[in-house]
Amino acid sequence: MMRLRRRALPALTAGLAAPAWAQAPFPSRPVVMIVPGAPGGPTDVVGRLLVQHMPALIGQPVVLDYRAGAGGQIGMRYVAGAAPDGHTLVIGNTGSVGINPSYYRNPGYDIARDFAPVSMLMVAPVSLVVRADMPARTPAELVTRIRAAGGRFSFGSSGTGQSPHVAAELFRHATGAEFEVVPYRGSAEAVTDLIAGTVQAMFDSTTTIPHVRQGRLRALAVATPERSPLMPEVPTMAESGFAGFDISSWYVALAPTGTPPEAVAKLNAAMGEVLARPEAAERFAVFNAVPMRGSPGDAGAFLGRQLAYWRDVLARAGIGEGRS
Repeated sequence: MMRLRRRALPALTAGLAAPAWAQAPFPSRPVVMIVPGAPGGPTDVVGRLLVQHMPALIGQPVVLDYRAGAGGQIGMRYVAGAAPDGHTLVIGNTGSVGINPSYYRNPGYDIARDFAPVSMLMVAPVSLVVRADMPARTPAELVTRIRAAGGRFSFGSSGTGQSPHVAAELFRHATGAEFEVVPYRGSAEAVTDLIAGTVQAMFDSTTTIPHVRQGRLRALAVATPERSPLMPEVPTMAESGFAGFDISSWYVALAPTGTPPEAVAKLNAAMGEVLARPEAAERFAVFNAVPMRGSPGDAGAFLGRQLAYWRDVLARAGIGEGRS
C-alpha cells in the first residue's frame, strides 16, 4: 500500500462520550452485528468466529443480522442511525467502508461522522481467479482470451463498489480489454456461477480460496504488492506485468458515533482476545486470511489512510458514479 498523508479524523479515533448511555450497564442485552452482505460470504468467516466466542467474554449473546443490498449501503446506513449504546455494530469491509464513500455520489453515510471504530478484524489479499479448466495461466494470457472473445467474456463481482468489482474495473483500465462485470448479492453467489462457468473470471479474497485449494479454481495472481505467505506459489499482478494493483479485503467492526468509550473498549478487548487465539489464525488460513487486531485508535488511523487511498485511486482511474 502506498504511503499516504495522514489526516486527523476525530470521529474515527474514539467513540464520543454520551453520559446518558454510559450510566447503563453494558452489555445489557444481546449485541447485534450487522453484516451488510449476503450469508456465505467472507464476512461469515470472521463474524461466526466472534459469535461463537464473544458471549463468554462479554456476558451476553452475540448474533449476526444480514442486511444485504446496494453494495453494503443498506446495512451501513442502518447502523449509522442505530442507538449509540454498543448493542448494534456493523462488520464493514473494503467496499462498504473504504470504497463506497468515493464510489457513490451519496452513499447515505459518512465514515468519519457516523461511525466509531471498534476493532480491525481480518485481512486477505484479493486474487484474480479462473476456473481450473481455463487455458489461461497468467493475467496476460487471460487478456488474450478476453480480447479473442469479442466482448463475450464476463467477470463475477460480489456487488457494485465492492473490492472485486473495483479490481475488475482497474484491470479493464490497465489492459484496455473489454468484458462485462456481473454484480451479485454476495461473493458466494458469484463464486457458484464462476465454478459453473456462467462467468469466466473473478477477483476475490476469501470465498474462492477453498475451491482453489481443492482444484476447482486457479489463482493467476494476487492483487497486492507482495505475495501471500499462505499462497507463496501465486505471483503478484506486478510480477505478472501489471503494476499498480494494491487491493486487499479487510474487515472492521464499527459502532455508531456516540457509543460510550467504555462499551467500545469492552468490545475491542473481547474481539482482540478471540482474534489472538490460535483457532482464529487456523480458521482464517483456510481462506488465505490473517487476523488483524489493534486498538480503536489503530483502526481509526488505518481507515483514514484507506479512505484517502481509495479516493485517489478511483479518481485517477475514473471509476465510480459519474466517472465510468
